[in-house]
Amino acid sequence: MSERKAFNIIKTVPVLGQAYGAMRGLVYAAQGDIPEARHSVSLDLADLNPLRMPRNLANGIISATNDLEQGAWIGKRPIGRAFIGLNILPGVDGLHWSIQINGVIYQLVLDKNNQVKVLISSKNERAEWYERDCKEYSWYLMQKELSYFDSEELRNYAKSFEAQEYQRFIATGDKINCQSFVTRIFATAANISIDKARSIIILYVPNILF
Repeated sequence: MSERKAFNIIKTVPVLGQAYGAMRGLVYAAQGDIPEARHSVSLDLADLNPLRMPRNLANGIISATNDLEQGAWIGKRPIGRAFIGLNILPGVDGLHWSIQINGVIYQLVLDKNNQVKVLISSKNERAEWYERDCKEYSWYLMQKELSYFDSEELRNYAKSFEAQEYQRFIATGDKINCQSFVTRIFATAANISIDKARSIIILYVPNILF
């Protein structure tokens, strides 16, 4: 959607981006497109830091000029049904993370019994979820081209995390949260070490400082 791509650039401009987002949200809400409306008005408080503007602008341009269904993308949005979040650092973040690998979204959540669940969606599987999440999340390109990987093996690997215990902040050892899950899925799909995956994420995903 060309208008969304333009919005991803406009929203990086302080004040103008928030004003446009508010009007945009009203329009999409009136049309019944709630996921797009939520994306319009969602606010990361760390964006109030002017040092983040250059990186946010670069990410907006990258998002507008690349295909979301190709490569590895990390998605971030406020937790639950909130409209406001705070991006701190990977592993200590007030935002929910997911990852999209060649058009398939993987995300780790807690069910109503506080058990870890991994949700997988694409245009061919749970298409309604996929369309909603593509709209609600802000997406950051990690790697445009991925070496060959077995999609079924990646799926099984992702599902294996349902056996692990959830830990909200700084998940270590056998503990897991959405950020550490995303890091591991990215590392596996890109065939790189977890440490390298973390370095790439820190390089491309904005944090509270810049």
